[in-house]
Amino acid sequence: MSRKKRETKMLNPQKKQMIKLVQVDFDEGSGHYHLREIVVNSLHIVSMVYDDYHAALHANGRLPEGLHEAQQFSKIMLTNGKEIIAVGSPDTINLKAKKILHG
Repeated sequence: MSRKKRETKMLNPQKKQMIKLVQVDFDEGSGHYHLREIVVNSLHIVSMVYDDYHAALHANGRLPEGLHEAQQFSKIMLTNGKEIIAVGSPDTINLKAKKILHG
């Protein structure tokens, strides 16, 4: 196998591990929540659980407008110890990660 083909094979798996998520972020300065798009390496996800706290905030109108009334949220723990809140259930995010990893 040529060197160029080997380098391409080595780079492609890294590219396929990235997933795009919508993060729920709290701005301490304004006291408001906002949404932002983030990209996460799916191999850095340690665990995911349903986040009832942010679902309750959404039900009480504390999260940004435009989300479906039945929207679910996930608390995602990363390998670096950071925790992020993402829009979508753990099942939905897991399916997205599997689709990226398995083509």
